[in-house]
Parts: sequence; C-alpha cells; structure tokens
Amino acid sequence: MRLGRGQRENERKGAPPAPIMFSIGFTDEPLEYPYDDDHIPAAPGLLMLGKTSEGFLANLGKWDKKAYESQWTRELNSLVEGSSKVSLVASFAEPQDAAYIEVWPCYRDEEWVWVQNRLLSYSSLPPEFNVLEVSRYLRDRRMVDEDGNRISEWRVALRDIETFLHRSGVM
Repeated sequence: MRLGRGQRENERKGAPPAPIMFSIGFTDEPLEYPYDDDHIPAAPGLLMLGKTSEGFLANLGKWDKKAYESQWTRELNSLVEGSSKVSLVASFAEPQDAAYIEVWPCYRDEEWVWVQNRLLSYSSLPPEFNVLEVSRYLRDRRMVDEDGNRISEWRVALRDIETFLHRSGVM
C-alpha cells in the first residue's frame, strides 16, 4: 500500500502513523482451493472495520485480485463523493458456478458508514443483473431481518475510508 503525502511527512518527523480504522485488501496468505472445482483458487482477504477484522475468500474463477480491488476503489470513491449506499464485492462467481455473491454493503449516514455482510442470492436478482452495478440492487439499510433478528453491522467514520483511499494512492 502506498502512503499518502501527509503520512510520509509524519513518518519523517518521527510521529507514529495513525491507526488503520478501515481497510480492505488481500493478505499474503497462499491461495486456497475450497471449491468443488480444484482448479479455481480463492484469495484470502481482510476487511478492517475499526477494531474488528473480518476475513473473506475471494473466488478467482471469474475475477482476479485487480478486478476486486478496482471494484472496491470505485465503490468507496462513490461513497466518499456522496452515494448513500455502495457494495464491496468479496466473492463473485458466475450463477452456474455459485448460488450467491458475497458482498459488504456500506450505508452512508452523514459522516458515518454502516457496514454489513450479505449473501446476494442469484435467484433473488433480476436476469439483467450486472455485478459491476451491484449497488443498484442493494435494498435500503435494515437493522433487523425478516425474523426479527438484529443484523450485524459495524460503524466506521467516513474520514477513515477517505484516509484508506489516500494511503492507497487512489484518491
């Protein structure tokens, strides 16, 4: 990850870097092969949400790591620029190869962002579904599911997402 100008200046002055409160990316762990087709790898990834970290396995059958990173960058930039909801794709495969897509919906609430984990079932998506426009298919934020159970979610400051984008050199 590239450091932003302010980060480099702080390090030159001897100041410790600010703690990372938001990030998404791939780990250095080796690829895994968890699918029925042992030729399709999955890349271990990590999403940092404040003091919580959530791991995921990104299916590399259709998208490579750069495709995932590009999607995350586009969506996070859109969020920072004012979109009320975006979705970070954690694992994507074609409908004939998987029953669902794993996503991390992000809902902007002024200067805060609420992040949830969701499996989008292909059977619930329209035939014209395009993964590059996955945020179009997100419902509005709900805190309770159909059975009355609280949906797990994490709150992150919007400025922490901006910091991540700056440190990554994409903003």
